[in-house]
Amino acid sequence: MGDFYDILGVSREATPEEIRSAFRRLARLYHPDVSSLPNTAARFAEIATAYRVLSDPELRAQHDRGATVAPTTPRESRRRRAARAHAYKVRVESVINDILEAERREVAFRSEAVLFVVGGWFATFAAAVAHPSALLGINDVTTRSVLWLACLGSVWWLAHRLQVLLAHYTYRPSWLSIPEATLPPQPFSRTVVLALLLISYGTALAVGYSVGILLTPPTGTPFSAFDALHDALLFTPLVVALLSAVNHCEQVMRRST
Repeated sequence: MGDFYDILGVSREATPEEIRSAFRRLARLYHPDVSSLPNTAARFAEIATAYRVLSDPELRAQHDRGATVAPTTPRESRRRRAARAHAYKVRVESVINDILEAERREVAFRSEAVLFVVGGWFATFAAAVAHPSALLGINDVTTRSVLWLACLGSVWWLAHRLQVLLAHYTYRPSWLSIPEATLPPQPFSRTVVLALLLISYGTALAVGYSVGILLTPPTGTPFSAFDALHDALLFTPLVVALLSAVNHCEQVMRRST
């Protein structure tokens, strides 16, 4: 086996935190539970051995002196070997659990982002096409009031979930010049994302209204653009909030199992 520092890709002066970070990065790539690359088991075993040695001050000191290092030596007592093995197992399991939890969180964020974009687009399109409020009576004030109250509650829920997504994926643009070393970790500007989301919903509304006009029978009365906007504003938050709540409950149940 080669030099353990080279295996982890760190310098010989690396701090314990840098060694741990390097192991986390490589484990994300090569751990068999999270990687689809070939020969991950053998590669991860090599990485794990390097981390086991460099994360142990005594073994690292032996390695730095150029001595051949094994995770355990014949001179060690059985109790000491067991304690060393347990400490290593705890360290590795902690890193792997952190990686798996980060993967689960990222999957949850992606699924909710897709729900906002795709689910919101189709809900707006369907509301503009079908004009569901036409099924309500003109004087059915009670039903309309209940729907609008539910819509306001849905808007509150979606605003909360959208704020969480924006905090994860976007950054607030600054008019000041930002040095390259302090660039935000998020990949997108919040202003751009919100603008694209509004444009997407507006496109769905326009396309849905046009399709609804084309599908109106010759003897029927086409509904107005105001009606399409009314139904999109009323029913889209209801549908997206319902899907978001179901998705959120599913993620909570997965974390609890």
